[in-house]
Order: sequence, then C-alpha cells, then structure tokens
Amino acid sequence: MDTPHTLIKKTGSLATITLNRPKKANALSVAMRDSLQDRLKDAAEDNAIEVVLIQAEGPTFCGGLDITDLPESPARWRERVIAAQMNHLSVVRMPKVVIAAIQGGAVGGGASLALSADILVMAEDAHFSFPFVHLGIVPDGGSSYFLQAKLGVPLALDLLLTGSKLSAQEAAKLGLTRRVVATDKLKTSSQALAEELARVPSEARMLTKSLCQQFWSGGLEALLSHEADAFAFATTTPGHQAAMKRLKLASERRGL
Repeated sequence: MDTPHTLIKKTGSLATITLNRPKKANALSVAMRDSLQDRLKDAAEDNAIEVVLIQAEGPTFCGGLDITDLPESPARWRERVIAAQMNHLSVVRMPKVVIAAIQGGAVGGGASLALSADILVMAEDAHFSFPFVHLGIVPDGGSSYFLQAKLGVPLALDLLLTGSKLSAQEAAKLGLTRRVVATDKLKTSSQALAEELARVPSEARMLTKSLCQQFWSGGLEALLSHEADAFAFATTTPGHQAAMKRLKLASERRGL
C-alpha cells in the first residue's frame, strides 16, 4: 500500500494536516498537491472543526518543487501553478484559523504554503527560502503577495530578487512571527496554541480573521491570475531551461 502524501487527524475541534513525504523533504508533486487540497477541503467543510494546524513529518517542512515530477510544457506549468494557488487560497479563504508549524526549510512553494497561514510557529532551525529567480522563474503560490502584505514591499523585493533565505530569528525580528520555539518543542507548542485558539468564541475568531483579511488580502486573486501567466512564460526562457539542467545534474550527483 502506498503511503499517503498527506494525513489528517481530527481531535475535537482541531484538524491537524501533516505533509507526509519526509524522505523527499515533503516535496510538492502533483499527487501531493491534490492530496493537500482534499485535506484542506475536508477541514473547511467539517462544521466540528474550528482550528487547522498544518505541520510536516521529518526534518524539513517542505523542500518545494518535486523535480522528479516536472511539467513538460508552459501550459502544464501554468496548471501546476494554479494547483498551488488553489491550495493557498483554500487556506486564506477558510473562515477557520490556520496555523503553520515550520521546521527546517520551507522552500519555494513550501514557503508560499506556510505564508498563507494565519499564524506561524517556527522552530529555531526553521527558515524560508525563495530560490525562484535562481531557477529562472517567478515566485508562485502567491508568495510575492504574501511577503509584500505581511513584511512590506522593500523586504519582499530584497528576498525575492536575491533569492535569499529568511531565518526564524530574522522572521521574528521583522514581525512575521512572534513564536520561535526549540525544534523539539515545535509540535507541542503549535498544538497548545491550536487548543488555546479553539477555546476562543468561534464567532469572534471567525469575524476577526475576516476583518483582518479586508485589510491585507483584497488584491490577492488578481495577482494570482497574472502570476500563473508570468510563470508559464518564464519556463520558456533560456535562463530557466539552463537552471533546470543544472538542478537536475546536481540532483543526480546526490542520488535523488
């Protein structure tokens, strides 16, 4: 029997969704994106669930794109980007509070997934990585929007144009999270936060999330439409094609 790409566990009013490809650094294949969408839909539609926690097995939250499962045309790339967008829109649109618990790397699309959550809990060893420009592509999954909305334009431009990393400590200093915990305490800390949020009156919690969204997420869907087209075009460029050849060669050398 194949191991599920994602898991969901419901305990009272909490749904815990777990990325479950630790041997692949929880890399985002088509199957994993589809599985994640099903889990998010399940949590969103279950009236008994009030808080959703997204976490990951293994030392890495999410290594980003699964390079063993790449599209072969710009149209297919566009479909892949839209699938990522649908995952993250599901998180944003969900009236329930969503927490992301991050350890190790949250890379590329994995960073976008984490940034779509309402509250971040980061392990001391956690970092975001935005390597898009080094791969000859544009940020996907709404990461350019999330970073500008949650960190501000100058910092978003710095991170995305340089393809930089953002450590948990720097994320806390910049205000992206106020919760950095010991790596071995990540699951218990995020679980405790989820339980605390579940005790808040549900109507106040839902309306507060909705109220905050009016401020920061109004332009998200318009950006996502442009993002999918820009990404598809970027995959036709020589820079992207050369970058992918280098990436595949490096992966072969590592035996991945």
